[in-house]
Amino acid sequence: MKTTVFVPDIECDSCVKILTKKFKTISAIKQFTIKEDQIIFEHDEKSLSPEDIVKTIKEADFRAATNPFERKSFKERMRDFKENPAKYALERRGIIYALTIFIILSVLGIFAYFTFLHTIPNFAKDYGWWLLYLILSTTFLGFALWHIQSYKGKVTCMVGMQSGMMLGAILGATNGFFIGAFVGMLIGVLVGAWTGTCCGIMGVMEGMMAGLMGGTMGPMISLMMFFDHLLWFMPLYMLINIIILLGLSYLLFEEVVEHKQGIQKKHIDFVTFAFITLIVTVALAALMIYGPKSSFIIGGI
Repeated sequence: MKTTVFVPDIECDSCVKILTKKFKTISAIKQFTIKEDQIIFEHDEKSLSPEDIVKTIKEADFRAATNPFERKSFKERMRDFKENPAKYALERRGIIYALTIFIILSVLGIFAYFTFLHTIPNFAKDYGWWLLYLILSTTFLGFALWHIQSYKGKVTCMVGMQSGMMLGAILGATNGFFIGAFVGMLIGVLVGAWTGTCCGIMGVMEGMMAGLMGGTMGPMISLMMFFDHLLWFMPLYMLINIIILLGLSYLLFEEVVEHKQGIQKKHIDFVTFAFITLIVTVALAALMIYGPKSSFIIGGI
């Protein structure tokens, strides 16, 4: 008998290895082919039913069904978000957390400017926009990581890449390529490795590679556009990166969370979230303002 089972949670080679190892222990499975989001089985229907196969895959912590999983259009998702607040309770909490920390960081930035930063010559002109971009970056990156951690989701590398791209570009513009690439690469690799742990060593390596690329590409973009309307380019650059981060959270809910019963939900409380985001933002802001700068950067931003 031939049976097709839809498994949308297959993310990497580690997932394939886990399932392959499990299937090889079942003698009733004669042959199987693992594709992008489905597995085709040839099996002994007397010893093993399609329902048994689905149950076996679910026991390995993957969603599985003999019918394709339904996807909502963006319009349907937004309507569902409004009409079913309990279903999206954690997402709503995360949005409130992100908005609150953005306001707190913005207020602290304004307070710092009027208390001591305004004494730095041309501070508003040289650093004003970049501080805003830094606050936006740490807020949205913090939300994306909070969301992944809350569900222990299988999203391996893209947040690491976006971390490097966003933070590397900002510090590359204010401090030069070396500082921008060093910080962007370090943060991108660490974030990529952390988010990749869900998929074993392959996920960790994919996350690190993505962080490495993003951390060096971000400041490279700033360097290449430094004398060619960089400040006009950055709003669109930041907007696209933020859309990607929000899209990853959307994908996490649709592909990993929805229709999966008993998924673990354990989010970080607001105080911890705010404290970590604040520390990271203040540290990067201090490096931006007081850290070493390339010779062509000084007085040039």
